[in-house]
Amino acid sequence: MTAPHSAISHTTPSGGVLTWLAAGNPDAPALVLLHGIGSDAMLWQKQISAFAPDMRVLAWNAPGYAGSSPLPDDVSPGDADVWAAQLAQGLDAFGISRCVLVGHSLGAITAARFAVTSPERVSTLALSSPARGYGQERGTDLLPVLQARIDDIRQFGSAGMASRRAPRTLAPGASTEMLAEAEAAMARVSVAGYCDAVHLLACGRLVEDLIHWTGPLHLIGAAEDVIVPVKIVQELAIAFPQARLHVIEGAGHASYLQAPEQFQAALTDALSV
Repeated sequence: MTAPHSAISHTTPSGGVLTWLAAGNPDAPALVLLHGIGSDAMLWQKQISAFAPDMRVLAWNAPGYAGSSPLPDDVSPGDADVWAAQLAQGLDAFGISRCVLVGHSLGAITAARFAVTSPERVSTLALSSPARGYGQERGTDLLPVLQARIDDIRQFGSAGMASRRAPRTLAPGASTEMLAEAEAAMARVSVAGYCDAVHLLACGRLVEDLIHWTGPLHLIGAAEDVIVPVKIVQELAIAFPQARLHVIEGAGHASYLQAPEQFQAALTDALSV
């Protein structure tokens, strides 16, 4: 049975809007979910259903995603502090002073930056198939692998890009329905939002941020992930020995969608800290 959830939004200081999915008891501890570059809040529905009975669960649509306004023109999209500030504005708007923060893929860069700049607001940090970022300087030309992402969405549109890229987020054997769900989420991405997100990926420095995080850390990898191979997550766990490592078997990059029970078991462990 799916827990009821609501679409909520708030106005940002720049006059834009950020949209979220929310469920659960507003007075319960908060679990905040940040999606990756080719997704949105809707793909977190299994986790919302699993945890809303006991927690206040919020899943954001990052700037430029699923009804959220793109970043203002006067900020640098490659600056992780800009994205962390957008997250802080949302948590402030909804009265959340402290949360368990989960960042998937690109969402890990925002989650980690928020955690190290506002550590009093994050009780536990959980990063799933985390993008480490390429560490480029803001304002420099994108690396070819990153420029290719922007070229894809500009040439083929969101739907065309999704048909090319979404299948790689799932391990072989995914059902037709699951593949359609992943493709639909990627097809909802706006061109402006995706291009901004690519710049965050280009300039992100996850490892440097994690050096400054001293709270509980959980790292979740997927055994069949071809986008952020599990070996990379295991290397992060070695670099940060305080981290607890979870490996999701039989799933690709979107492990929360393809193996939700295992993913939720990892989050349950993170919530027990």
